[in-house]
Amino acid sequence: IAQALGFERGSDTWQKVFDYAATARGMIPSDIMSDAELMASLPTFFRTLRGEKPTADDLQGLGELIRRS
Repeated sequence: IAQALGFERGSDTWQKVFDYAATARGMIPSDIMSDAELMASLPTFFRTLRGEKPTADDLQGLGELIRRS
């Protein structure tokens, strides 16, 4: 689809198409799955999305991950 729409391979828009396709299938994008540190932070992210309050350690770890990205 990304190629048919003329998006440049590797561009942000190209990546978004693949991310949307993966999440539409109920999957986590492969580049995220290959990052062990990011995968370890996903439970905190999901709890936050559900409205559950993260612990101070969860927030610190997520903040460190974001700063390194």
